[in-house]
Amino acid sequence: MERTHKNTRLRGAAAAVGAFAIAGSLGLAAVAVATPSTGTVSPVIVGVGSMSKGMGFNARPGTNTVIADYTVGPNSSTGWHSHPGKTLVTVQSGTFTVYHDNCRARTYGPGEAFVELPSSVHVGRNETDGTVKLGVVFFGVPIGGSPRIDHPQPEGCEVT
Repeated sequence: MERTHKNTRLRGAAAAVGAFAIAGSLGLAAVAVATPSTGTVSPVIVGVGSMSKGMGFNARPGTNTVIADYTVGPNSSTGWHSHPGKTLVTVQSGTFTVYHDNCRARTYGPGEAFVELPSSVHVGRNETDGTVKLGVVFFGVPIGGSPRIDHPQPEGCEVT
């Protein structure tokens, strides 16, 4: 019986991913341009879905979890932004530097992970001549909305 229950959950999750993948990718395409990306920053939506109660997460109704792979080209920038919910980022390859609105930087390498809180205004940069690959999970994204909120460049911080 347990096996059937797991299979039902997997089929339900697969259906949710398929149903919401288009909406999630459209949300990414409709990003405002307060501080645009520079160079090459390419997201690929891996899956989008809503969580129901009882899955072990404190999910807010009316929100999705979005999973994406990002490829950040040499000397490229994400532009200044934040996210509507917590965001988990894992560095698959390359070196990725994140600047926060206080202009302090933290650099992450392969195998490292970090969390961005919704209140965190930041810019991610590939400051190398190589490519950076990131795996990103966006929590608390409004259904039909974008996992990214653009922000202007903070005063006194010359990083773009």
